[in-house]
Amino acid sequence: MKTNKKQRKNSNGITLISLVITIIVLLILAGVSISMLTGENGILTQAQNAKEETEKESVIEQVKVDILGEQAGGDTTLTQKQLKDVLSKYFEPVPDDVSTDDTLTTKEEYGGKYQIAVSDIYNGEIEEEKEMISKTESYVGYYADINPNDGKIDGIIYADLAIGGSGTWGDDWGNYEIPKVEKSGLKDYYISETGYAGQFGTKDVISQNGSGTDRFDRFYVMALNDIDDQTHYWYKNASGLDNIVSSLTNDFGQGKTNTQTMISKWNNSDYGAQSSNDMWGLIQEQVKNGWFVPSKSEWAAFGDNLGVTKGGNEKPYGLKDFYWSSSQNYTNYVYRATFYYSAHISNANVLEGSSVRLSTTF
Repeated sequence: MKTNKKQRKNSNGITLISLVITIIVLLILAGVSISMLTGENGILTQAQNAKEETEKESVIEQVKVDILGEQAGGDTTLTQKQLKDVLSKYFEPVPDDVSTDDTLTTKEEYGGKYQIAVSDIYNGEIEEEKEMISKTESYVGYYADINPNDGKIDGIIYADLAIGGSGTWGDDWGNYEIPKVEKSGLKDYYISETGYAGQFGTKDVISQNGSGTDRFDRFYVMALNDIDDQTHYWYKNASGLDNIVSSLTNDFGQGKTNTQTMISKWNNSDYGAQSSNDMWGLIQEQVKNGWFVPSKSEWAAFGDNLGVTKGGNEKPYGLKDFYWSSSQNYTNYVYRATFYYSAHISNANVLEGSSVRLSTTF
């Protein structure tokens, strides 16, 4: 049977229309697929955005960890320099006057050039930059504010390890030698108050700049006040105390060790029954906070470097007649700082009474 021309024409026409429609549908589907992959909300775009957000969050967390490291000493604020030093590891450039209002760009090695607001990383206080004191000048005689947040001045500086020094206070028992530490190994300090008027005269106040846990305390500080207004035994019932704590001619720097040793011995009644008036039982809370009974040579450095030369009725700076040291002389006798007749180092039996004033380093 023969197919006429008109039928063949209709058949071909339908085939071409179907093909065109199929192609159009395929193009539409391809466009939709490409849009789903690469469009603003496409899969590939979302994946890239997720990657970038993850990298940004990783940088933010790393910076926050570094900031916590800077705050390890307990200070919750940062100086502009501290903040800039931390941020400069991850961002460029970081302005000297960086603030929480700034937005910074990450370095290429941290995933790309991402814009991150400083406030997303740190939103605490930024302290005004402090000018650090010299490491070639002595600050003996300046006041010390060990914790600037507690509202009180803690003591008077009587030895400066950036300078060192040696001397004698009163007589041969008053020999001392202060070691000199390399300046790069010492912590940094600044003037936190000017013209403070205290019992040691009018002088500026020094505070420590940050924790500086990898460096040494620079100053030896004597408290401005006694532990109380009473006199106390060194260790009333002690016996057999030979060579328990340092009795070296120069024992500067041994006060803290001596104190810790004697508190341990006293707590265990190793050398006799405890008395409630023994000083080792009265100072333990202060010792936990870093204070100690000065050694003989530390008292000598205090007296000599601060010019304490008077005794009798002319005891300066609110001092009492006698103060215990943490250094032994011989069996049951220990050294003490004396301001009774004159200013010098003497000694006394452990059951005699003397005042107690503590020292610390910072």
